[in-house]
Amino acid sequence: MKTLHHSEKLNKHKIFLVNIISLFMSFTGGLLIYTTSAYFKNIFNYANVGWLFLIANLLLLLALLNIHKIARAIGQEILFQLLLITKISIFTALTLTSSNISGAIFLTIFIVVEALSWVVLKMILENNATDKETGQIYGFNLMLINIGLILAPIIAAAVLSTTGFTGIFYLSIFLNLCIFMIAFFILRQSPIQTLPSTQYSKLFAKLKTRPDIQKIYSISFSLEFFFAIMVIYTPLYLLDNNFTWQQIGLLFSIMLIPLVLIPYPIGLLADKKLNEKNLLFTAFIIIIFSSLFLYFSENLTMTILMIALFISRIGASLINILRLSYFYKRIDRNDIGMISIFYTARPLAFIIAPALAGITLLFFPLNSIFILLALVASLALFPTIKLPKNI
Repeated sequence: MKTLHHSEKLNKHKIFLVNIISLFMSFTGGLLIYTTSAYFKNIFNYANVGWLFLIANLLLLLALLNIHKIARAIGQEILFQLLLITKISIFTALTLTSSNISGAIFLTIFIVVEALSWVVLKMILENNATDKETGQIYGFNLMLINIGLILAPIIAAAVLSTTGFTGIFYLSIFLNLCIFMIAFFILRQSPIQTLPSTQYSKLFAKLKTRPDIQKIYSISFSLEFFFAIMVIYTPLYLLDNNFTWQQIGLLFSIMLIPLVLIPYPIGLLADKKLNEKNLLFTAFIIIIFSSLFLYFSENLTMTILMIALFISRIGASLINILRLSYFYKRIDRNDIGMISIFYTARPLAFIIAPALAGITLLFFPLNSIFILLALVASLALFPTIKLPKNI
């Protein structure tokens, strides 16, 4: 494949600030990642929880197809600040609302705004990174993100057991205010790029000519499907099996350790022409077998669950950094339309996953979601095998 020539400019100061914000934002978002489904369950039954995520991600999908236009018009940093203000407003409203339909609506909107915040933050990171250090930059960023995610479940469980969701909402207001102060006073606005507006038809036409992007998108979708099932249904599955929030918080914190230890060293290796295809294949095999193990396990003890969830995250963390390293080496900072398309994998997965899970749960018990996970991971092996070698 022909070498890709990109417009690049390394800005270590901006990357440092994005990393600090990523750490705080992951901790803040992590307070609700695994507890949102429980909040929804307090209002609706667990069979309907997935449909709320589906609605949120339908809205997110529409927003992602237009986010690059807004980023070009007002600038990525200003857009990021506006999204932070929106989150603070949502949490303020949630503190004034009991667990009812109004609360569910606000939390659904939060899911959309939180995801958009991450996409815009990744745009800022890409705008200040270079291909030469892509794996290292994104590996370190992922490591910091997952440090925040490891700490969040334990704190969330402690807050839930004492003050309930109201305490989480107040804590989220405070943390988002801290992030906003950093973004507003220190993260300087980059010059607005005067690029021609990209039409959807041209964007998708461009995607058709890029089999490399198509296949890494398929791989990304499969990983996001895994995260969707785990985020929505694993807490419900554990609560259904009489685990306490303290136990669940500990389980989730330990299972996320690979997402801290793996990204940075694998990112460094990816910069040195690591054979990404073989490692991606191995990672999906890990997810397949760990999912099947969770389905067939009859004695659900803390130790068994801890091992199975830990191993599954080894596979997920490998895929996570390798998909980002591969993708960002093949686009440049002017391709914000392509970045928006790439990140539609998450809402698309969060639309399809609860829909398929909802249908599955009409006929099978809750643990059948792990068979669904294994099936989707198996299908991901095909685009992985055909993935073009990296440049």
